[in-house]
Amino acid sequence: MADPARPAWADSFLTIHDRIQAWIDSALERHSSIPYSGGHDEGTFIASWFGYHRLFGEPRVLEFARFLRDGFARRARENMLHGFYRTGEVHHQTEMYICFLARLWQVAPDDDTAELIVDAAHHIGNWVEGFPAWYDWDERRFLSWRIGTEEVGSGASAGYEVPDHFRLIQMALVAHRITGDARYLELSSAYADRWAEAILAAPADEPPTVLRSGTSAADEDEVRYAVGAQHQGESVLERVEPHVPAGTVDVMLDLFALIGEQRYADAARRICEALMPALADPYSNPPGALLHRYRAATGDTSLDEDVLEHLTAGIEQTLAGLDGMLRLLEQTRVSGYALAAARLYAALADNPFAAGELDEMADRYEELVGERPVTGARAESPAMIIETLNPAPVAGIGKRRDMVRWGWENELGGLRPTSSPPPPSLMLAWQITGDEALAAHALRTVSQRMALAVSSLRDGRSHGCGGSSTGAVASGHGRDGGYGNVTGAFFPLAGMLRDLCQEDLVVRYRGPGGEPHLPERVASLVRHLPGGGAEVHLFSNAECRLALDVALGDGKWQTVELPPGEAMTANLP
Repeated sequence: MADPARPAWADSFLTIHDRIQAWIDSALERHSSIPYSGGHDEGTFIASWFGYHRLFGEPRVLEFARFLRDGFARRARENMLHGFYRTGEVHHQTEMYICFLARLWQVAPDDDTAELIVDAAHHIGNWVEGFPAWYDWDERRFLSWRIGTEEVGSGASAGYEVPDHFRLIQMALVAHRITGDARYLELSSAYADRWAEAILAAPADEPPTVLRSGTSAADEDEVRYAVGAQHQGESVLERVEPHVPAGTVDVMLDLFALIGEQRYADAARRICEALMPALADPYSNPPGALLHRYRAATGDTSLDEDVLEHLTAGIEQTLAGLDGMLRLLEQTRVSGYALAAARLYAALADNPFAAGELDEMADRYEELVGERPVTGARAESPAMIIETLNPAPVAGIGKRRDMVRWGWENELGGLRPTSSPPPPSLMLAWQITGDEALAAHALRTVSQRMALAVSSLRDGRSHGCGGSSTGAVASGHGRDGGYGNVTGAFFPLAGMLRDLCQEDLVVRYRGPGGEPHLPERVASLVRHLPGGGAEVHLFSNAECRLALDVALGDGKWQTVELPPGEAMTANLP
């Protein structure tokens, strides 16, 4: 239950902390004694735990991650060949490396984790003799989507590339950070240049999803399968969708940070533009997260107005329709107009962009009918729906047929679907506008979803990229590119940004004892300023005065004195 003495955002922030901690506690009881079984994505369900450890300093996260890593290493020695799968493809066989091992190494570098990543990355540029080549250096292209240390696709399975190949580039960039070896960066930049050229040469609403070589013999079915099961049509969103789970934008922004060449930022921007129509879709987490990363990494605010237009599209028309129904109801007292008005109200009831106007119209409705049109979303019970019966792919960004759906249960026991943009989109809107209500709504939604997930769903160890798991709710399913409710909204609101597969602390914290993380009972809300710098709102729920140090990146520490039960703001240059 919310504490009225705390700011709404801080109340939800602290609740999210407690719910993730409770999930970790219970999941460790279930999984700590179960040996690694060899699933291709068996460790990815804890992807959000690494950011949680970095933010709050939970040591058991690393202990369990190393337990899984050692199990993966044993299976690799027994079943793989020179650190990678003997046969496979770039989508599934890269997942443990970029979604688990890379995250572990980023937060806790050690030789054992590094060796597993680098052994696999050796094959990306044909750097080990006696194994089939994956990459053509002269043409800057991969030879097939189907790769392995014993077999690489040929004939009908060769001569084309799809966004999934960026997963290999993610591995190469992490190997570059581990080793400092320039060859990994050389390959990554050369390959990304080829895609950047194609992306920037294409119309903004037709991003390329297939690059064919001149000798390609691949048939259309093979290519469509490699592009992804979600890619079923020719709409803008379906054309750009394969770039999201592949990590195209993240790779371009990683290279922009490493090399500084504007073409990488331009290519990332082009993909982000194509994603904007999905910003208001309640089930599309990645667009808001990716646009925020682009905006924070480049300082480019030129898309801000378009972002807000996409987030509020259709609201004005619905409000106008509601106003019209209320006018007719006032003039005629016909019950049908009251029913129509209630339905229009319900269509926006949990959308924070309509909150002010809806409150005024609810007052008008109550004067005419004698009761509120529906109980407001804040007073209703959030609901989670699991729907996996339809085998057809779900069109759009961040969609899988087995994903959970979100809604509200009203006082009559009925369900209505959510109408609010997803938490990462609200996080982005907060970054643009500074409207604290948007950040509070995003955090409240994350808190509610994690509570529902932990109480009802499996953890996700047996199928990390599946949609109906707590891990998927937290860090995204297989089509989300690692951006779920926690990784895509909570972590950015706490001052973290994606960097080489893992969320990093852009705003650093140091507790009163010198511990390099946020104290347990402190909430932090960060707004990244486009010209550099950050605005950090802090709230302490401790019983006594607390001194907290904060810093932006590698900048100087700034001490903030936090009185108990009060919010403070630190401006970091």
